[in-house]
Amino acid sequence: MIQKEEIQRGRIDDEFVRLSITGKIDDILLQKTPVNLTNIFSEIGNRRNFVLIEGAPGSGKSTLALHICQEWAEGKLFQEFDIAILVKLRDPLVREAITISDLLPCTNKAMANETETAIMSLYGKGVLWVLDGWDELPSDLPRDSIINKLIRPDMSRESPLHESAVIVTSRPSSSAELHPLVSSRVEVLGFTPHKLEQYFTECLKGDSQAVQTLLERIRENPVVEGSCYLPLNASIVVNCFLSDNHSLPTSNHGIFTSVVQSSLKRYLQEKLGKTTPVGNITSPDSLPSEIRTQTVQMCQLAYHGIEQNKATFTDRDLTALRITKDISNVGLLQTVSSIISDGHLVYYCFLHLSIQELLAAIHISLMSPKQQISVFQKLFGSPRFSAVFQFYAGITKLKTSRPILSLLPRFLCPVPATVFDLVRKVVKTEKEKFSFEPKPLLLSLINCLYEAEDSRLCVFVANLLNHNLDLDYTTMNPIDCLSVGYFASACSNTSNEFTLSLNNCSIDDQGCKFLARGLSKCPNSNNDIPTAGIHIAEIIENTSSISKLDLSNNAIGNSGLCTLCEALSTNTSLKILDLDYCSLTISDDNGAALYQLLNTNNSLEYLNLSDNTVTSCRHIAAGLAVNKTLRTLYLVSCELTDQSIEELSTGLINKIKALYIWGNDSITEDGIKTLSRHLTTHCSELTQLSIPRHLISCIETVFRDANKERKRNGLPEIDVY
Repeated sequence: MIQKEEIQRGRIDDEFVRLSITGKIDDILLQKTPVNLTNIFSEIGNRRNFVLIEGAPGSGKSTLALHICQEWAEGKLFQEFDIAILVKLRDPLVREAITISDLLPCTNKAMANETETAIMSLYGKGVLWVLDGWDELPSDLPRDSIINKLIRPDMSRESPLHESAVIVTSRPSSSAELHPLVSSRVEVLGFTPHKLEQYFTECLKGDSQAVQTLLERIRENPVVEGSCYLPLNASIVVNCFLSDNHSLPTSNHGIFTSVVQSSLKRYLQEKLGKTTPVGNITSPDSLPSEIRTQTVQMCQLAYHGIEQNKATFTDRDLTALRITKDISNVGLLQTVSSIISDGHLVYYCFLHLSIQELLAAIHISLMSPKQQISVFQKLFGSPRFSAVFQFYAGITKLKTSRPILSLLPRFLCPVPATVFDLVRKVVKTEKEKFSFEPKPLLLSLINCLYEAEDSRLCVFVANLLNHNLDLDYTTMNPIDCLSVGYFASACSNTSNEFTLSLNNCSIDDQGCKFLARGLSKCPNSNNDIPTAGIHIAEIIENTSSISKLDLSNNAIGNSGLCTLCEALSTNTSLKILDLDYCSLTISDDNGAALYQLLNTNNSLEYLNLSDNTVTSCRHIAAGLAVNKTLRTLYLVSCELTDQSIEELSTGLINKIKALYIWGNDSITEDGIKTLSRHLTTHCSELTQLSIPRHLISCIETVFRDANKERKRNGLPEIDVY
């Protein structure tokens, strides 16, 4: 995880923006560990030097790739390599490359062949390949491509490059096939809040008042706030701030629409000398005649790129689609020269991925309803389906072809395919996955529902999900959290209980805040941020329908726990609360919050506090003594001692049915005997007890007699294991 790469730019429209890889905000990787750029090869050991650098589009991966090569050339980085070769994988000539010489930026073929011979003679040893943009390569890359030989040396019988070191950059949604091949995965995170403010200060030329105004506007806008950590998005936002009288877009769709609008406006003013309003790009008829044809053709070209999974276009592509070359004049389509040509200049056109996905969505929205669904059925499952469909949702609000008949069961009314059928397909595909598998397609659908802003659609999807949104193990960025919150809020207006499970979603404090914002929008976590519980508490206070809340592996912390318990004290719907591994320390000093929860909450039936530190059970016991609803309590691996068990026993006088205390190796046989003596006359409904493994012999020596005594007292036997 590259945290210390400092990219400082003084202007908005500079080389950084042009070189940045762009596209939909992707998932962020789990299990993050800080690493310095100089050390990315140091811990690989005997494995092949193959590093995958991932990150959301616009986070600076291409800038980092260029930086690595520049630092090597200046003798500052990776000097163990004799040569570093940067390859832009978006270059169409790269796809056709068969030999190493085809990839080299040499002035003539003889020089390229000589260099290739030298590299091959050492099986690539001493060579560092920096391959930028794996996600921009076509999926049908030829088997004999030199890129395949670099990535998968075993595919070639001779393996001529197996000694080479390789760095590949990619967006996470397109890199899954590389994971088994790489020796290390690194993530580029983008701007920290401090660096973001520094960047805005440079862009606004040190105007501190303007910077604070911009930051205030951003904080008021959750979508913008949740995406500005990406340098590319930050540059777009500050550009909007400067050009649109300090106003900002309010959605992901709006962010990139503003880029297109600005480009068309600049073309009209600077190239044609016109001050005509641009109009609405989603409705070509509203555009001025001077740019109407180019815009429609640009949308057509973008759709072709999505169909063919390509980001670059040649003259042949334009000719085949009957598109005039002057569309590049409007500024969206960049003309780039290839560096791997043989003595003559070769140009190709690049349309950045997010803009391409937006324009493709516009093109699809202008088709007939039947054609639209046919297109999405064809794109379903492709890497870029989610991004295009989300932009489409923002444009159409998913209102295209939505007759009331489509809400009826299919066997009652076999109507033509509609958007609802596509939604059903997404839900069906994700529901068939195992519980531990990530569900990015389902999460993308939830994002689409937020863009559509239609609570009735949310209820429709909730019914398909049986009122259970399970996103366990699906990494969520703040925008995702905002959408999930909105979805849960919309579903809370129904009479059905709604279950939301977000275990191991890598939700941070900002994500929790956005969950709360999403819940309030509808009018009807391996994390390390201790204030997350504050925002979770706000979530609970904003909804009355959530019956299960799984916050496992999210570092709520003690301060968050206090706020959370306070919110739950008056909640009447939550039955299951899972706080496993939440960085809690429950002691005499700070356990009062749990007592308050157990004393006042009248709905909670299941509480899991496992894998936290419990140094005292006094407050838990006091709460158990007065609680009337709790049936299951987990205190697994909580560092309990004999003293803890003695304290806990005093509270076991209620109707609790299951108690789990295994994994506490400090408990001795004396502690178990203390517990068994208490249970001979208390806990009339306790039937399950799980004890530490090293005390398993106590089942025969201690609990056999305790169960006999319980039976004489008219109490059920306890199944101890």
